[in-house]
Amino acid sequence: MKEGRKPEPTASVIDIQSVKTSTNVPLTSQSTDAAKKVVGRKRGILTDTIGLILAVTVTAASLSENALGIQLLDQAKKTYPNISKS
Repeated sequence: MKEGRKPEPTASVIDIQSVKTSTNVPLTSQSTDAAKKVVGRKRGILTDTIGLILAVTVTAASLSENALGIQLLDQAKKTYPNISKS
């Protein structure tokens, strides 16, 4: 137990970014983030409150940030069942 915390995470932080892709990337694996006008992919990470990575995903940029966040939470919940959406 570090810093008086339980070993299993109960809270998390999500960060999602739209990233431009190279011209060598197949068009089928990228799309446009209409809100940010970026052609590429979206990457998302979910960390615990001290910054340890719990889940990572990369998708086409057109996927909404809400959908990507739900995907990250579902992915983390398989390994860390104490994490909940509030």
